[in-house]
Amino acid sequence: MNTTSISVTELLAELVACPSVNPADRWPIEPPFGEARLAALLATRLRSWGAAVTVRDVLPGRPNLVARFDGINARRSIMLESHSDTVQAADMTIPPFTPTVRDGRLYGRGACDTKGPMAAMLLGIRKVLDEDGRMPVTVYFASACDEELGARGARSLIGPDFRPDLAVVGEPTDLAICHAHKGTLRWRIRTQGVAAHSSAPERGVNAIYQMNRVLQCIEAEMIPALRDRRHPLLGAATMSVGTITGGTQANVVPAECTIEVDRRLLPGESREALTAEARAKLDALAAATPAFTYALDATQYYEPLEMPTDGWAAQVVSAGCARALGAARFVTAPWASNAGVFATQGLPSLLFGPGSIQQAHTKDEFIEVRAVEQAVGVYAEIIRECGRTTSWPASA
Repeated sequence: MNTTSISVTELLAELVACPSVNPADRWPIEPPFGEARLAALLATRLRSWGAAVTVRDVLPGRPNLVARFDGINARRSIMLESHSDTVQAADMTIPPFTPTVRDGRLYGRGACDTKGPMAAMLLGIRKVLDEDGRMPVTVYFASACDEELGARGARSLIGPDFRPDLAVVGEPTDLAICHAHKGTLRWRIRTQGVAAHSSAPERGVNAIYQMNRVLQCIEAEMIPALRDRRHPLLGAATMSVGTITGGTQANVVPAECTIEVDRRLLPGESREALTAEARAKLDALAAATPAFTYALDATQYYEPLEMPTDGWAAQVVSAGCARALGAARFVTAPWASNAGVFATQGLPSLLFGPGSIQQAHTKDEFIEVRAVEQAVGVYAEIIRECGRTTSWPASA
């Protein structure tokens, strides 16, 4: 296939048909899990377009990819980043890795989150190469692993040997520019008990009963206290218990129970302070409850994002949107992304992409092909605006 003539539908179908489900802690990594196959596919295509490509493992068998296209103005650089992993596909009601186009939509796992934005980024790069002959500035396309379960790929991407001036992160934002989003902090909380035969439960300590006290504390005290923690753009902080496991069988007093808690952070909140707050609540519960023992571990963290809409980075991206779409919209989001990671590392970062977050992670995930086609033009104009703008800071 001619690399310069691949259509949006063809490229997006190719990406969806290459499974890249986040493997979590599975080993060995076998299909459909892992990001390595997608990285290899991207590397082949990008090298054929003239990019210098680096593929580097962050975790065993789980790489980041960075492709560099040199520009006329080598003093300016932009990174277009779209994560390579998807969520699991076990409960889908459509074939997850057999892309299907119906009524203008392409269906499949990752079509919306985030291979639709990825396809648009790639074809935006291709559009500039085909129409202009060369990039106006140095352009990096990056794909980080592990975005869905901890963002370890994003954390290892930026460093002394790789620090672009601006990042645009591809996520389904309905063709709007997302300049602020919440962060995420996840805890695993365990209560320990003492196992005993269920015919004599008084000889044991029931860890599930102990966890019930934790759940009551979360619901009655910790969650209501968040209502007063508000951000002018993002609203209130939130907390939710997502999983619970405990016990081994019905005739054994359970010795352990575990929950996983999701806490959504606001800009200005820190994981250290919030974890200390949670520990203080549980310490008070332990002091008031005989035989209560717990352990709390922070398992995942995503930094919140807040970028000014009148800053130079937002103006570059909005100018590109306006040229391609006729107007630019700024929005915020209650979810987290790699952009928060990059911004915390000192890299100005915004999000833009086709698709709606309402279709992400769903049982019949899809994206409107027309929206992906529109995004191609936006990414191309953002790249061009990087060369046109006079507001680019000298320090960048």
